[in-house]
Amino acid sequence: MVREEKVEAVKELEEVFKSASTLVMAEYRGLTVSQQTQLRKDLKEAGASFNVVKMSLAKRAAENAGYKDILDYFSGPTGIAVIETDPVEAAKVLKNFSTENEAFVVKGGLMDEEPLTIEQLNVLASIDSRDVLLAKIAGGFNAPVTKLAGTIKGVLNKSGYAFKALLEKKESTGEINSESEESEASDEAKEDIKKEEE
Repeated sequence: MVREEKVEAVKELEEVFKSASTLVMAEYRGLTVSQQTQLRKDLKEAGASFNVVKMSLAKRAAENAGYKDILDYFSGPTGIAVIETDPVEAAKVLKNFSTENEAFVVKGGLMDEEPLTIEQLNVLASIDSRDVLLAKIAGGFNAPVTKLAGTIKGVLNKSGYAFKALLEKKESTGEINSESEESEASDEAKEDIKKEEE
């Protein structure tokens, strides 16, 4: 690689590193082409990419970006997972892939310009995804509304029972019958008056 090309490659890598929310370095020695393809596919779906670059260039780019904490990871055949969005899903992919493929060894990384250990990455992988968290939050907001609806329904049901009990009480005491008899008597009186007028 010509010197100018190297300088340009380092500059591009530096920009990629700075724009990423999280970087994870992993040794991929022994992975087949199909396994690497599967990893790239899974990471792409999680909003990340897996890049195999020349370690000397990656190390220089990390130095230029001020990421001295990850310099030791750039040795041997190391790939870089560049995560640009929510790191939880990508962390799950990396953890699952390393569990299924012994040849894939996560070394560590950087998140929001802070060192990211393997233990922290595992914790990150155990967190619910953004969509699940949003669903839980939405469920939390809906819970009071659901309770309110249930309470209103209960009050209405109780009011209905109370009103029904009142009607039954009035019927048993004869209050409703006497009222209806009075109503029928007044109707008969009106008819008599009409007849007299005719």
